[in-house]
Amino acid sequence: MDCIFCKIVKGEIPSALIYEDDKTVSFLDIAPANKGHALVVTKEHYETLLDIPDGTLGHLVNVAKKIARAMYSALGNEGFNLIMNNKSAAGQVVPHAHVHIIPRFSGDGVRFSWRPKRYREKEIDEYKNKIKSFL
Repeated sequence: MDCIFCKIVKGEIPSALIYEDDKTVSFLDIAPANKGHALVVTKEHYETLLDIPDGTLGHLVNVAKKIARAMYSALGNEGFNLIMNNKSAAGQVVPHAHVHIIPRFSGDGVRFSWRPKRYREKEIDEYKNKIKSFL
């Protein structure tokens, strides 16, 4: 696969690179929710969280933690969102596994919201049992 993130990893497309190691790169998002919004991307092409080998996934999360900690020191943000969209129905635009780290500030106007749904009587147990049956 030769997606836009693969091209960034290969250095074929410029990016505001902030971190690189043998398994991941991190760069600033060109359309940030807040300034400093970074992505952590696997160097190997995996489409979603479900495709990433466990060792690489653990490494990806550790790098996201490292970047989030650096944001606190560099930007003075009061919090952050860690987001991974998987498949287009969930908002994934680039089909290459990546984590968003969005620095947050009180009153920044960034919203991530949904309308809560309700389970009917005993329906929560049905969903619980369906999911548990595949574990």
